[in-house]
Amino acid sequence: MQAIKLLVMHFMTALYGGSRSGKTFILVYALIIRASKVKSRHVIIRKTFSAVKRSIVFDTLPKVMSICFPNLTYEINKTDWFITLPNGSEIWFGGLDDKKRAEKILGMEFSTIYFNEASELDYSSIQIAISRLAEKNSLMKKIFFDFNPPTKAHWSYWLFIKKLDPLENEPLEEPELYGHLLMNPKDNVDNIDENYLKILERMPEKDRERFLNGIFGDSDDGQAYYAFDRDRHVKETKKVPGTIFVTMDFNVNPMTASIMQYYNETFYFHDEIFLPNSDTYKMCDALLRKGYKGCKIIPDSTGANRKTSGKSDHDILKDNGFSIMPTFNPFVTDRVNNVNRLFTADRVIINPKCKKLINDFEKVSWKNNKLDQKTDTDLTHSSDNAGYGMFKLDPISGKIGQRTHTEKR
Repeated sequence: MQAIKLLVMHFMTALYGGSRSGKTFILVYALIIRASKVKSRHVIIRKTFSAVKRSIVFDTLPKVMSICFPNLTYEINKTDWFITLPNGSEIWFGGLDDKKRAEKILGMEFSTIYFNEASELDYSSIQIAISRLAEKNSLMKKIFFDFNPPTKAHWSYWLFIKKLDPLENEPLEEPELYGHLLMNPKDNVDNIDENYLKILERMPEKDRERFLNGIFGDSDDGQAYYAFDRDRHVKETKKVPGTIFVTMDFNVNPMTASIMQYYNETFYFHDEIFLPNSDTYKMCDALLRKGYKGCKIIPDSTGANRKTSGKSDHDILKDNGFSIMPTFNPFVTDRVNNVNRLFTADRVIINPKCKKLINDFEKVSWKNNKLDQKTDTDLTHSSDNAGYGMFKLDPISGKIGQRTHTEKR
């Protein structure tokens, strides 16, 4: 079987494709085989603990054991939620939503880590869990993934298909260690109801491509800042001694600014200004009223040429005591990818008072390869200014393009 060969050959293997294609069954089977060879510890991780119990402990695991290992007994511990095989091997089950359980599991060392429905997980959580792949025994350490393909903007596409580091946008050092296999329901017709296939075939095209055909969706539609997570990235912040930056997007309606600091390789957004039907003079007044005199401005570079009452926006800011950091506007895709990289690494914290910025990161979407500015005209401006600042102080590595005057934002 091709899937088993891949799992043997590669350090990190992803089985992806449509729903009910047998991905989970094969990976649980492979995990049992590994656990049966040597006394060892393994873990299956999903976004929520209830989901891993429902889909693995009470569904796939009993099926695998009864069909493939009918004579292999196991004991289940329903306090700590792990099973023990006759040779003493343990397979643990964890959800990242249960902080106490997650901390307990991440305090152990494992020989295999299996991320079930990995498209639901952020890459920073994956990296933290992988650090526990350190159990000392004769087994080669392995990492398994399964998922229905999300969009091409997701870290799973970058890691397994493009063979690029999702955080650094650089080629993987050892791409041969990463294997992947497309599996679809039509390959598993002997084990699923034919009516289920008909249901998948009647889905809207985008859903059908994902859940029936196992195709990664184009990233030109859908949430732009997909790595943003309110639970992880919205927290109280406190100004510390040091430079305060103001990131700014020059528009008449609205004109926006974000007030932030950058230290310990993390961006802290403390405050924001959102001025409908405004201009740069009014923005200066608002900044001065809030006590941000003398801050460093990281502006939209178009402000060097845009005029308000005969002066450029940059000159008006300088006249009011602000210093301007020289910038260029990167390509929109580079800027958005950079913000997602920082969110994925949990290097952005936003104060709850920054309601416009939070709303942007949750709602701004791609439409026809552009950020959608028409559905809601209030959107994109706050995330634009924040993106300029993040790109200036911590740009994505690799080849970076500069937006020309002909490229629309």
